Amino acid sequence: MNQHLLRQRLSELAEPSYCAFSKKLKVSDRLIFGIRTPKLQKLIKQLYEEEGIKALDDFFIYQEPSYEEIQIAFSLFGLLKLDYQSALLYLDRLRPFNDSWATNDNLAGWFSHLAQEKDFYRYLRSLLREQNPYDQRLGIVSLMNYYLEESSIGETLVELASVTNPHYYVVMALGWAYATAFCKDRNKTLPYLQPGILGEQVRRKAIQKCLESRLVSEEDKTLLKSLRKTP
Repeated sequence: MNQHLLRQRLSELAEPSYCAFSKKLKVSDRLIFGIRTPKLQKLIKQLYEEEGIKALDDFFIYQEPSYEEIQIAFSLFGLLKLDYQSALLYLDRLRPFNDSWATNDNLAGWFSHLAQEKDFYRYLRSLLREQNPYDQRLGIVSLMNYYLEESSIGETLVELASVTNPHYYVVMALGWAYATAFCKDRNKTLPYLQPGILGEQVRRKAIQKCLESRLVSEEDKTLLKSLRKTP
């Protein structure tokens, strides 16, 4: 769909109050229409069913795409379930538009079919070494989503520990990932929450996330509180 027609549809679905709410959440520095998730998802489904990959290809000629247009493109990418090599080509074209925590976490949620490919782990690991903080966050959140199982969690914890970018949304993602890992495998993750391995901001954020989780036992929360006090 060309951008003019799409923006007409987005404007019809927009709610000023929800736009203000989205801006408070800092979902993007781009134009925000303010469309509630169920309505946006319905539009995405229609575009997928009516236009398929054309709707995604059209995105790349848009001028200054809005937050919602990017979310639509990312979701279409996931729904299309492209073959592995095609998916990587599209993903590399989409990544420059990944410039907020909200777009990032949406995109990272669409990789289940790619995670079945052995080489995808290597691709995500390479993102951790990029300079762009949102490339790094994409790698972090994706590794958290798909590679914290028994067979991969050890290697993933090591890879995540290599990220030292102090960017706020990188630190937040790392804290989230280590807290999730702790809930998956306490014994393998606990050493990383001791002082000395992770950056202190990341370590404390991970402990905070653990303390907020219902999946962590009260006994472990007491232990983690004591670790949080450790300089």
